[in-house]
Amino acid sequence: MARRLAPLLVVASIAAPAGARPGAAGELLAAARRGDVARAAALLRAGADVDARDRELGTALDVAETQGRPELAALLRAHGARGSGKSVGDTVCVRPWAGSGLCGKVEARRRNQHRLTVLRIVGCESGCAPDAECSAGRPVGGTSSQAIRAGDELEVPSWCLTHTGVEPRR
Repeated sequence: MARRLAPLLVVASIAAPAGARPGAAGELLAAARRGDVARAAALLRAGADVDARDRELGTALDVAETQGRPELAALLRAHGARGSGKSVGDTVCVRPWAGSGLCGKVEARRRNQHRLTVLRIVGCESGCAPDAECSAGRPVGGTSSQAIRAGDELEVPSWCLTHTGVEPRR
């Protein structure tokens, strides 16, 4: 008679911040999706991890910004939210031209669109070809009067962001 082995149950625990209530991070993301500022505030007071991430959605701050909920985003920032590196105020880069392109500060987010103020051109000093999505059809750097330069504003979709959470140059 064959001997049956009991299945092995492995339980993994993920360290939560001190004082954080189990499940509160998921509840915070759910409140952010609903735009429920009062519930989010209560969860934050109860110790929810303000930067907990969902694989698909990102952080609660990402959700608030992409859904255009400035009051909720302000609440999360007041509690120290950092987001996923592509939040308002973060530096990101758009470098699809063989590692060349531009870096800019995120000024606003709406759905999958990021409005950037260009901080610097990287590797396109002699010019990089226009791209319909990643440079709004304008060349990057170079001598063209239409070229994107530092100080310009540009709106790009999230899939053009090749580097997020970049340290700004001092």
